Amino acid sequence: MSEQQKKPILAVLGPTASGKTSLALELAERHGCEIVNCDSRQIYREMSIGTAHPTADEMRWAPHHLFSIVLPDRSFSAADYAEMATTKIRDIWQRGRVPLLAGGTGFYYDTLEQGLGPAGNDQKLAEQLRNELEKIGLAAMLERLQTLDPAASSQIDVNNARRVLRAIEIVTTTGRPLAENIRVSPLPEAAFMPVVVTRPRALLHDNISCRVEKMLEDGLESEVRGLVKRYGRQAPGLNSIGYSEWFDFFDEKISLAEVCEAVIIHTRQYAKRQETWFRRRPGPPIYDLAEPAARAAIFANVAEFLAAFAL
Repeated sequence: MSEQQKKPILAVLGPTASGKTSLALELAERHGCEIVNCDSRQIYREMSIGTAHPTADEMRWAPHHLFSIVLPDRSFSAADYAEMATTKIRDIWQRGRVPLLAGGTGFYYDTLEQGLGPAGNDQKLAEQLRNELEKIGLAAMLERLQTLDPAASSQIDVNNARRVLRAIEIVTTTGRPLAENIRVSPLPEAAFMPVVVTRPRALLHDNISCRVEKMLEDGLESEVRGLVKRYGRQAPGLNSIGYSEWFDFFDEKISLAEVCEAVIIHTRQYAKRQETWFRRRPGPPIYDLAEPAARAAIFANVAEFLAAFAL
């Protein structure tokens, strides 16, 4: 398929608290886009405060898809995301509009642009790995992954047990490093334009601190308590920054101030991993939204990209 026959997908990507939401909304308004979630936590229902879910006012700016679609006690894989997002994107094209991916989960973006690769699901091995995780813990499983594939830990969220286990499964079943897992995009007709944004590290840290404090003011503790009561601490959705830190507080092992500090530290660490991911893939150009000229450059480049397509 020639480039002229392809269909456009915009993406606004970057670390948490970098300003992705406001930029995505402005692009959507300018170009008639429909926003498709690209965040692995915002797919969960009833977790709006701790995941910085778009507000009702923000969601009125443009149609939003794949937000709040899964209960917190359900697992949701990258393969599930790829299938649902591919269907939604093609629906948006059919309406003559532009899909705009928005979020900070680089792996979700990769599943659409590059595909997941041929590694199948070995249910027996997957169950065995889960059992071992319960017995020996995440640190030991991560050591095993590093033994199998030393580079793999830089390609996944090492604090996410499910992704560590999945990486071990892929490397074991394919016999190849994770990076060599051959991929095919589920959207071969798509032309992707990723817009990667960031902020200076100090400003990003300040934004994260303010965001976490605002979450506490908005009732994050009550949100987490309600979710634990309804779904239990082992619910996949609660294995998230902003949620799991509360468990020791509920057990009276730490103070509220310590919960807040832990969430801030873990969020900053996550933002650093996100930046590392996006600098490697999809890579430059990366726009610093603290620079006055950055927005104008983004708008000009997006307009030029979309001018080549007729939807």
